[in-house]
Amino acid sequence: MKAVVLEKPGELVLHDRDMPVCGVGEILVRVRACNICRTDLKCATVGQRDLVYPRILGHEIAGEIIAKGKNVIGYKVGQRVYIHPGISCGVCEYCKKGQDNLCDQIKIMGFNFDGGFQEVIKIDQKAMNSRVINRINDAKLAYEEISFIEPLACCVNIQDRLKMDRESVLVIIGGGRLGLLNLFVAKAEGIKNVILIEENEERRNRGKALGFDAVFNGSDPDLLKQLQMTTNNKGVDVVIPCCPGPEALDLALQILRKKGTLGYFSGISRDDAFYPDINLIHYKEISVVGSYGCSAKHSRKAKTLLESKKVNVRPLISHRVKLEELARGMDYIKNGDGYSTIVVMN
Repeated sequence: MKAVVLEKPGELVLHDRDMPVCGVGEILVRVRACNICRTDLKCATVGQRDLVYPRILGHEIAGEIIAKGKNVIGYKVGQRVYIHPGISCGVCEYCKKGQDNLCDQIKIMGFNFDGGFQEVIKIDQKAMNSRVINRINDAKLAYEEISFIEPLACCVNIQDRLKMDRESVLVIIGGGRLGLLNLFVAKAEGIKNVILIEENEERRNRGKALGFDAVFNGSDPDLLKQLQMTTNNKGVDVVIPCCPGPEALDLALQILRKKGTLGYFSGISRDDAFYPDINLIHYKEISVVGSYGCSAKHSRKAKTLLESKKVNVRPLISHRVKLEELARGMDYIKNGDGYSTIVVMN
């Protein structure tokens, strides 16, 4: 079978590997689609804290069960599935509370274990114990759509933690893939006023067409005044920056009303020349709510949002590439070309 292996930063190599053997408590999944995340790009170029080389990247995986061990119950060959990438211990305090994304022993496919940029992936006994296999009940969902469950689940995580109500004014900074997925989750939850701040005009226009109630250019000197007018002088209740620049975090703190809430969804990149004015958290009594990845519970909710048609991710599919074209797919992500690039396999 084919697999693309990251030998070291900047070196993606297509390999022919032996087909994995399915043990008695294991499952083999033929990967049909694996979405490329910006974290994959980071791993492929500069590395990542949990990454050990060589490694097969890819953690947004959709596929079909092609073999199962005799001790595996509840699954059938031929079932279409989404693979939740986190393999947790199941016994710690966080796991028992359904917060398995915070498990101290968690291992992630595509970082600690080989991920989805291969034709067949083995789900071993430990991963099966973590219940990483999610059966897809909607036969009409394409594999490409199923591969959005992981990033969608990350958006579910932050918004579940923010506990907004329908009248909350939500601003999303950044109109890329995760900005739009956060929009879709907010609208599925009934949030009436969701605003986009994005400097790219094309993405502002696209964001408006896909459901944002208002869109603004973040570099507009009258931005604060415009936001006040748009919210009838109420101000902004919640901001979720969906881009890594420290300027986005600073803007979020500037535009939040007193007692507002920052959804710390995307970690910021280091920039010694610019530092966000975090004293505004003190002066405005801003609450900060963080989120990291997604738990198995968030994945199940994201799956339900897709299957119920409350969220439609099809407009975000910009490029499809073959497995051997993964490097080209990474270039699409690097250049901000479209929203999602998906590795699709037959």
